[in-house]
Amino acid sequence: MSIDIPEILALFKEQLNNQVATIVANHSFATQGYGFAYWYLCNVGGMTDIEAKEQICDGGGDLGIDAIEIVDEQVVFYQFKNPVSIEKSVEAGEIDKMISGLELILSQKHGGIANPELMSRLEDIYGFTPAGYKIVVAASCLADLPPDAKTKLDNFCQKNSGVAKDLFRWEYNNLEHIHNRFYSAHLPTLEATLDIVLHRPPYMTKVGDHETYIFDLEGHYLAKLYDEHGETILQQNVRMFEGDRGTNLSIAKTATSPDESKDFFHFNNGVSIICDSATHKPFSNELSLERPQVVNGGQTMRILHRCLTQGTLREDVHVVVRVITTGKDKQFASSVAVNLNNQTRVDNTFLRSNDPRIVQLLHSLSALGFYLERRAGEIDAMLPEELQELENRYGSPLTNHVIPLKDGMQAYVATYYGDPQLAKKDPAKIFTDDGGSFSKVLQSDLTAEKFRDAYKLSRLVSSQVERFKRLKRKRYADDSERKTAYTSEIGSFIDPVFGELDLAVPQISVFGMALLFEKNRTVGEGDLGALVNELSANPAAIWRGFVELIAAKVELGADKSWPTLLKSGSFYRDAVAHLKESWA
Repeated sequence: MSIDIPEILALFKEQLNNQVATIVANHSFATQGYGFAYWYLCNVGGMTDIEAKEQICDGGGDLGIDAIEIVDEQVVFYQFKNPVSIEKSVEAGEIDKMISGLELILSQKHGGIANPELMSRLEDIYGFTPAGYKIVVAASCLADLPPDAKTKLDNFCQKNSGVAKDLFRWEYNNLEHIHNRFYSAHLPTLEATLDIVLHRPPYMTKVGDHETYIFDLEGHYLAKLYDEHGETILQQNVRMFEGDRGTNLSIAKTATSPDESKDFFHFNNGVSIICDSATHKPFSNELSLERPQVVNGGQTMRILHRCLTQGTLREDVHVVVRVITTGKDKQFASSVAVNLNNQTRVDNTFLRSNDPRIVQLLHSLSALGFYLERRAGEIDAMLPEELQELENRYGSPLTNHVIPLKDGMQAYVATYYGDPQLAKKDPAKIFTDDGGSFSKVLQSDLTAEKFRDAYKLSRLVSSQVERFKRLKRKRYADDSERKTAYTSEIGSFIDPVFGELDLAVPQISVFGMALLFEKNRTVGEGDLGALVNELSANPAAIWRGFVELIAAKVELGADKSWPTLLKSGSFYRDAVAHLKESWA
């Protein structure tokens, strides 16, 4: 049975396949499936390059589990499928394999067959008591899961939840879900004046330096506004479209229900708009907004637009609208967007993407020939002419000049800021001041040059870790053959720590770059740019740093596992203090 494929999803699938192929080539990943897992974790999961690579355990001995993420004390098990055909379904046997693997893990019978990456991820889980577990099957196709696969997932979750009922849950994300979550729509700001015709005078108040107007608009008006301007009017709405689930289903139900539509105004949180200035014209009862942007309520506008195009939007739907004038105060505008979206969970990077200090960093990096991608998916959402303009400015393909904000901040925090534990263990806290370090990081002598060089160092270190993973995945007759291959590829200086490499190196990127930075500051000239050039020409120096850090575990008598040690700030500090004696 063929599937009716919307043109936009067919195009998205084509673009996705191209991006995955490029990722596989650039990172020398073993399979297209590994590339899709990496793309998903970075672009949908909001992870950094290093984070994504460390979550993935795909390959021989993965027990049907391609990645494991721990977020908000919840363990998420991923299985990724990237079929060539958009119509191809996930095979039920793949779900069987995952369920069997989870059964082995729960009964702790996986030790002899799980690969080192999976073992490492599971060690993280055993270190705490999870609040819940979720199974996520993500497939870049439009076909549904086979009925028997759904039944088996239901039974597995029900059986293992016990009295908790929902301790285990599962969800299936097909291409449409992935598309909806991916597009954060960083498109050009609406550089225009928007004249809104009102049915009644707005309520207006001025508190402090800013005016607020409150009024109602018809659902049809907002839907047509989105139809005319699309995502350009939502450029500062930090929340991505979350698909047909949860609250969005309720919004659509109320907007199309003969019994409830008249109360939409009372049931919905409404739409919040910021603008440079607003002028009320009492004779025509118009409100003119200069450079308006929706900062909250984008989900509502998208759902209303969908209902309108489907012909199901009721005429009596009205929405409460709040307009806040910023007076071109960028810090205030950013704070409004952050606070209005802090009511429910949003990636902190998105909340901070419009912070004036981040925008300033964007401009400073541009002068150095680099583009700061402040929000995941920003480059992919650009218009062709925008991409061409940037490539003309830099004189080479844009991919050579992009620094993702999350990746760059993680690298800076691990090096110049001096907190590899924060960078490794909870990089999300880099972007918040509520128990985090956002303002402290930005006030720590951060410059575009330091940001650039830290990012370059992180890429060099990460590439060597991936090089090792490819080497490790090869089949060897025994440890002797493996040791010969490692020594031949890397160097004989790894011999003293050979037995630790398989468990330590896949997790070493953040602490490894921190150690290289500290060593250069201690025994070098302190010029990170010069170190980056040196390491580019001689990657063996990176490995010597790895070996020093790995050897320090034995020399210090540290008895904890590598997944634990490579998140421990105290271990890192002890290792550096110990190694400085030999560096001197």
